[in-house]
Amino acid sequence: MQSQNTAPIFNAEFNRFQKIGATQAWSLFFSASNKDRLLGSDTKTGNYFTFGLLGAVIASAIEIVVTHAM
Repeated sequence: MQSQNTAPIFNAEFNRFQKIGATQAWSLFFSASNKDRLLGSDTKTGNYFTFGLLGAVIASAIEIVVTHAM
């Protein structure tokens, strides 16, 4: 049984090396590992954050290359 103050990642049912989706991973990240369903269960939400972060990293890398090339 999980207490109210225990984060889900320290729960015995959660920590069995099971695969988690991107939405659940982002929920744990944004809630400081307190809620694994903060963003819901739709897989598109997790993909949105993942591709958004990837896009920001790629745009930053391109900006660095372009500004240092001049």
